Order: sequence, then C-alpha cells, then structure tokens
Amino acid sequence: MKRKAKSLPKLKAELQLIFNNYIRQRDKDKPCISCNQPKEYLQAGHYFPVQGYDGLRFNEWNVNGECSGCNCFDDAHLIYYGENLKERIGEAKFQELKTVAKLYKQFGYKFTRSELTDLIAEYKQKLKEITPF
Repeated sequence: MKRKAKSLPKLKAELQLIFNNYIRQRDKDKPCISCNQPKEYLQAGHYFPVQGYDGLRFNEWNVNGECSGCNCFDDAHLIYYGENLKERIGEAKFQELKTVAKLYKQFGYKFTRSELTDLIAEYKQKLKEITPF
C-alpha cells in the first residue's frame, strides 16, 4: 500500500524543528545575537520575521541564536540584532539578505514539497556533522 505524502504544512513543521535545532547547535558557543550576552540556552531568532518573510524562514543568515528575553520580550531587539548581524555575516551578505527580504515581501514565496524534503535531508546532515555524538 502506498503511503500518503506529507502535507506542505507538516513538512514545514518538521523542517522547522530540525532547522531550529541546527541553529541552536551552530550558535551554542556564541552570545545572543541581540544583547551580545552569553546565554546557556538560545532560541532560533529571525531578523526578518516569518510573518511577512516566510521565504527567509530557513535562511541561515536570517536566523541566529537569540536569548528568549530578546526574542520574545524586547521590542527593540531588532536594532541590536541588525548591528550584530552585520558584524557576524559581513556587510555584503547583510545587504544581500535585505535585498532578498524586499523581494519576498513584495512577491511572496511558496516552498515546494521537494524543496522542503531536500532541506530536511540537508539540515539533518548538517546537524549530524556538528553534534558531538
């Protein structure tokens, strides 16, 4: 019997868990992208929010380790996030990210099933490579 393919929302949710875990592991020894303070636990914080910029949801330049205080409770965190992000990824990548964000805001972005499936495999592999066991 043939298995039913996962829906786009289920694939996106699965990828979000894997991707966020990857970001937390990648940035675990870095300070919070916004307050620049060392924190024991970091969330995967987005510079350009998922609402309005869904195409940047899984963009590694757009998503960085951020403490819960900044990510959830500090309305001004994006000011410091932007300053620190520019320093972390460089001016050229920061400008490219802003250009892509403008295009996604203007035209939107829809993930395909194959794109999400490929990203799931990619981030499972990346996570495996940086996880100690």
